[in-house]
Amino acid sequence: AVYNRGISGDTSDRLLERLQENVLNIKPKNIVLLIGTNDIGRGLPLSVSLNNLENIIKTTKEACPDINFVIEAVYPINQEMRDKFEKRSNKKINEMNMEFIKLCEKYNCVWIDFTDKLKDKNGNLKSEYTFDGLHINARAYELVAENIIPLLK
Repeated sequence: AVYNRGISGDTSDRLLERLQENVLNIKPKNIVLLIGTNDIGRGLPLSVSLNNLENIIKTTKEACPDINFVIEAVYPINQEMRDKFEKRSNKKINEMNMEFIKLCEKYNCVWIDFTDKLKDKNGNLKSEYTFDGLHINARAYELVAENIIPLLK
């Protein structure tokens, strides 16, 4: 069984607030987490996102010590399709991903990075994988799912 506990527009601080009631209460064997782009979009400092992710990992591992914790790299955006005042940028996303990798190594989480498969030669999210330059479409979800399913226990 797979439960989608993602909420559109969610940020790492809001996930941390609802983690116990929405996720850990079902004692999952696996967690696949993709979080961070909305933190950037809302102007949260990277240090806040890192602290939140570290607390999410620690809280999860304390509640579910045998958890298979898979953390996805934040997907690139297509900056050409986004508003020029967009706070997100692929530079900020790359910086976030580099710091997230360190947390995965520190806490023995599985890191999975689809950015090379999702981005074009300019580093933007490929237009065939998005309808708005931010959210991925069914075609991209298929690529993601094919690569995540073998990691689940």
